[in-house]
Amino acid sequence: MDISAGNGSKPLRVLLVNPPPWKVVEPWYDEPAFPRQAIAYLAGYLRQFGVFDVRVIDAKLERIGFAEVTKRALELESDVVGITAFTHEIKPAAHLAGLIKKGRPQTITVIGGVHVTALPVATLREFSSFDIGCRGEGEITFYELCTAIHQQVSYATVPGLVYRKGQTIVLSPERMKSLDLDSMPFPANDLFPEAKEYFVMSQRGCPFRCTFCMNPNGRVPRQRSVKNVIDEIVQLMDIHKAKRLHFGDELFTVNMERTHVLLDEMIRIGVPKRTNFFITTHVNFVDYEMFKHLKAAGCTECALGIETGDEQQLRKMGKGTNLNMVKAAFDAARKARLPLNSLFIIGHPNETEDSIKETIAFATKLNPSTPVLGLMVPYPGTEVAGLAAKGAAGYRLATTDWDEFNKQIGGALEFANLSREKIEYYQIWGYLQVFLRNWRFIDLMKFVWRYRTSGFSLLSKIVKLRLGVKGGPVPHASNREVNGVSRDELAEATVKWGQNQIANLAYARKFGTPELMRVIAKNNVKDRSSSPLT
Repeated sequence: MDISAGNGSKPLRVLLVNPPPWKVVEPWYDEPAFPRQAIAYLAGYLRQFGVFDVRVIDAKLERIGFAEVTKRALELESDVVGITAFTHEIKPAAHLAGLIKKGRPQTITVIGGVHVTALPVATLREFSSFDIGCRGEGEITFYELCTAIHQQVSYATVPGLVYRKGQTIVLSPERMKSLDLDSMPFPANDLFPEAKEYFVMSQRGCPFRCTFCMNPNGRVPRQRSVKNVIDEIVQLMDIHKAKRLHFGDELFTVNMERTHVLLDEMIRIGVPKRTNFFITTHVNFVDYEMFKHLKAAGCTECALGIETGDEQQLRKMGKGTNLNMVKAAFDAARKARLPLNSLFIIGHPNETEDSIKETIAFATKLNPSTPVLGLMVPYPGTEVAGLAAKGAAGYRLATTDWDEFNKQIGGALEFANLSREKIEYYQIWGYLQVFLRNWRFIDLMKFVWRYRTSGFSLLSKIVKLRLGVKGGPVPHASNREVNGVSRDELAEATVKWGQNQIANLAYARKFGTPELMRVIAKNNVKDRSSSPLT
């Protein structure tokens, strides 16, 4: 039987929640200074229609726990509670949904985010506290779902859902990604407590096929108009007094011509005098002029995904770069005096001790302002997850305890040629090498203090290793099942997500604007779901 609620005569009470963490591990994620943009966008989209009573609770921003969130949710008597979750957040999200359902069984709980997008059926099977899942981009899907609930009609034909029907879990048709981002209302940041920092998405999507990334926004960079982005930034500065902006674009400068226009407009409206901003981009789309323009517009740090110092690994992973390109980007940034944050991963397919050492040596030579050395995580939907599920490329999937899917201290992967403890040792050793070999002792102390929570967890693992205490998850006894999710299911998720990417690319080619077609052509986005490893 389809779940339904509401009577269509009064506003449907909808609560959107960013759940609390079990504990604070990575403060930037677990105790952020900014609202969760996913639920801010959902709230902004819903309330434009005037038929929903929309509220939000951002537990991480507010620093509140499960008891307080549950209490407030029950007091609001919400008809629908929508919860967002990345993979490492899915268990806390399910726990919260269970607490709300216990206090008010008629409340419909909806889970959204990248995890349920990759594993829709498995997520509802594993967590009985979720009634429905929203797959992919949530704004239109969640609105249509709430409309169906409000009008007490079947939502079986609402694209992008996974839901329960009796004892069966049903997938509705796929929903293609929106090609007109200007039609999306701005995030409803006014529903959150005032924050110091805010996220802005000037575009969604990345044309590359990195083996470790699910690329949830798709391989087509869908861009908002410059005017639309500028209007949002003005709102954030004028109304919310934003101290800092974080551009959530996967590749902020992917269309360099558009980026220069946007930066000119940011200078015109006074961004450098009123706030500053952070971006992430790719070495293919930067040069000295771009770095200089970014700095002039108020950018104080730029993150580049470098991933590895091993040339062969870099060529295989689908990143579209080489070490010389990376060095050139760093030289250009230093010339422009713009600090660079470098993102590295330890644990690539068929990683060896030598290749890890090459990565650390390369990171040390680059000497980024902020080095980030994460551990490989087999996020569902990624090529790495597919390989790990098959026991290929030197991987062994240790667990699908989703709490372990954390890039700094998680233990979801084991490696055929390297112990987990050795990987973690190299992670800490790498951080020390970058700072100490470049005589940056004060920077090291600042870095340790800034990341003291996750750093303490890492150091405790090293101490246990020295004492002979084994750490990390214990592999499941069955070769087929890992904590309730089959290896075949995890491998299949990679294949299905690749098919989804192809379908969305075909849709964009059919209905996209001429400008979108130019972006697709310029970035050589092709109809391929196979890994660059194959």
